[in-house]
Amino acid sequence: MLSYGTYLAYVLLAEALQTDVINETNEINPGVHWNAGKIWAEFSHSWGWAFANNVRIGAVGMLAGMTAPLAWGLFLYHVYLVWAGMTTNESSKWADWRDDAADGLVFRAERKLDSSSRNAEMEPFVDWPISSTQQLASTPDGELPATQRSDTNTRATSFSADGAAELPQWRRVKSLDEVDNLYDLGFWDNFLDTLPT
Repeated sequence: MLSYGTYLAYVLLAEALQTDVINETNEINPGVHWNAGKIWAEFSHSWGWAFANNVRIGAVGMLAGMTAPLAWGLFLYHVYLVWAGMTTNESSKWADWRDDAADGLVFRAERKLDSSSRNAEMEPFVDWPISSTQQLASTPDGELPATQRSDTNTRATSFSADGAAELPQWRRVKSLDEVDNLYDLGFWDNFLDTLPT
């Protein structure tokens, strides 16, 4: 809408210039464009004249033209988030994991899914096409995480609903390409998921 408002303001002002500027110079020739043969100084002077004579259209057109890039930027960022399968809040969380993985502080383990250990009140069944058995842990020193470490310096996030007691086999994660994002269904399915049902 902002881009369209900018375009409309341009069309209206250019039309005013086409009629008024040519009429002022007594060169009534509808086949000649108003800016034909003008140098930059004359061109900018003509636009200044159009803005002065049509302040409302010019002001709204300038406002729309200056804010349109912001709206386009937010729109493209939203398209990226749909493509990546995450929200703006999750993007900052994934950025933390990305930075820790680049520093060699993140480890991943695979665990078996055990649906019998689910607490139906806390973890109700959700019909979601992707499930994962990964468990991530970030350590402050880059050493392998302890299996049942409870200190506050280790951040561990389980993306499974297993709760199994077996010991995980940890391996270092070098990038987020090695980590499953449960919410990334692919661009088209992510897009369809954003639409109201």
